[in-house]
Amino acid sequence: MLTTSLPGSRNIYAMPTIKDVAKAARCSTATVSRTLASPEKVTEATRERVSRAIAEVGYAPNVAARNLRRAESKTIVALLPDISNPFFSEIINGMEEVAHQAGYQVLIGDCEHDPARAEAYFRLLPTNQADGVLLLTAEVPVSLVQQASAQTNFPLVMACEFFADIDLPTITIDNYQAARHAIDYLVSLGHRRIVTLSGPAANPICIERVRGYHDTLAAHGLSDAIHVAEGDFGFRSGYLQGLTLLAPSNTRPTAIFCHSDEMAIGVLKAARQLDIPVPEKLSVIGFDNIGFSEYCEPELTTISQPRTQIGQQAMRLLISLIKNEPAVRHQTLSTQLIVRQSTGKIQS
Repeated sequence: MLTTSLPGSRNIYAMPTIKDVAKAARCSTATVSRTLASPEKVTEATRERVSRAIAEVGYAPNVAARNLRRAESKTIVALLPDISNPFFSEIINGMEEVAHQAGYQVLIGDCEHDPARAEAYFRLLPTNQADGVLLLTAEVPVSLVQQASAQTNFPLVMACEFFADIDLPTITIDNYQAARHAIDYLVSLGHRRIVTLSGPAANPICIERVRGYHDTLAAHGLSDAIHVAEGDFGFRSGYLQGLTLLAPSNTRPTAIFCHSDEMAIGVLKAARQLDIPVPEKLSVIGFDNIGFSEYCEPELTTISQPRTQIGQQAMRLLISLIKNEPAVRHQTLSTQLIVRQSTGKIQS
């Protein structure tokens, strides 16, 4: 764009410089540079003053040039299986918050359940286009992950899901105990015909949740009532499986424990279509506590994952690995059963 300005006037298209920031913050350019490069080495008052000055003058640090000198990209790749899934929104918020505070930008990679797309993102690391990868999906070629994890200069952290046979730094929950908690609660309400609607059967988190379901029913002497159906975590699979599970009245379950809130909401739709009242004749439990769970009808009982905390802790762990700082490689966060209107005692 060609611009002109009157003699003595300020060109509104001129980019603010570090000198402009220093002038607005009433400090030296060296102080501004130190604040941007190592904020922990200056006082909180200085950080706040420089931050206000940056916002005031509209300064955008030349991140690319600075990172070239450091042989860093200051970019982190976060790989998701499906960005349209609302489960990931709070996790992304948590990741972005920590990354921004540490001076990193996050590149979100939507794998769309396609391992080839994940592989393409992995190729960014050897080219120094990214400093690390945060995996939120196990739908990645195992050989690729094994190769990456074997490289000490290839920081890699797993969040939410995990690989059963690969020892990666991981932030996760106790899926087994969460499932046990849900089934114990349903049994306490008098339910004996309890189905679990799993996500993809080969997914390690689903294996753990199914194992918790099995063991809890067995502990209550209900091994003969075990019934596992498989979905894909999405609304439609929950709806279609709900129609199948609830159609035969003589073998109809009185409770369904779903491995995602989306599938549980799909089951609720199927129950409405079949005129099965919830929770009077059917109790439904979801997993994740996404925003929709509180606003569907009836409100959904669910296992709440600390999704913001998962994102924050995963990003902190990855940045520690990038900086070669000591860190706890495996962290298991707590879940909570949130009881709402979709569960209740069986009514005759």
